[in-house]
Amino acid sequence: MPGAREVVRPPPAGLDLGRHYGHHQSPAIRAAGLVFCSGMVAVAPESGDRLHGTVTSETARIFENLRLLLAAAGSSLERIVQIRAMLYDRIEYDVMNRVYRQFASAAPPARTVWSVRLDAGFKVMLDVTALADTGRNAMSTNKEIIEPRNPALNVSRNLGLPHSPGVRVGDLIFLSGMVSTDPKTGERKHDTVAGETRQILQNMAHLLESGGSSLDKVVKLNVLLYDMLELENMNAVFREFFPVDPPARTACGVQLGFGLKVEIECIALAA
Repeated sequence: MPGAREVVRPPPAGLDLGRHYGHHQSPAIRAAGLVFCSGMVAVAPESGDRLHGTVTSETARIFENLRLLLAAAGSSLERIVQIRAMLYDRIEYDVMNRVYRQFASAAPPARTVWSVRLDAGFKVMLDVTALADTGRNAMSTNKEIIEPRNPALNVSRNLGLPHSPGVRVGDLIFLSGMVSTDPKTGERKHDTVAGETRQILQNMAHLLESGGSSLDKVVKLNVLLYDMLELENMNAVFREFFPVDPPARTACGVQLGFGLKVEIECIALAA
């Protein structure tokens, strides 16, 4: 049934945080050929006990738990298409990446890293979307990596980061969070919020076109700003690129790295 929505209940009962801590959520939902996981923190898979530790230990535990949860949904770590990695402090970015590389496949998913305040003293949370199994009622395709035609804009490869610029799966394209990058040099391009937003959207248009899509096909954007007082400056640029019927969007203030002011994550329809 195309509209079927199925709750995924993992065999290790400890992964159901709703049961253990009263969180009003399901561990994961399988629908439209994808598996949508609730944000995962480090817990003991059998008991649900919280396993507070270092960024290294919490990240590794979450990936091991994700392996169990996705297997229960007929999926796997290799079939993850998008990850939002949430850190209690951006200073731990490189520490998380070292562990992340141990679990990232040869074709890693799109990814955005957010610095946020997490519940219960945890240091890491991972929000994951994965391709479901390829059974009769599932999306019968594999994920396809999208790279920009301009190699200077391949930030993932140029900076050795463990994610892909974009991932296409079925009718959707998931782009990693994009920051302002000079299309000539590939270097980070610091500017005002308006200037960085404009450069990101120009680069996003190029990446989408490299994957056979376009800004007109964007369905959802998440915008990370270093200061929410800059919201209207960002909005002014958005009106240039999306003058009519703009995509759905969420904007929030976060701690960004490298002195940048804006980061934007995108989901778009494929051609």
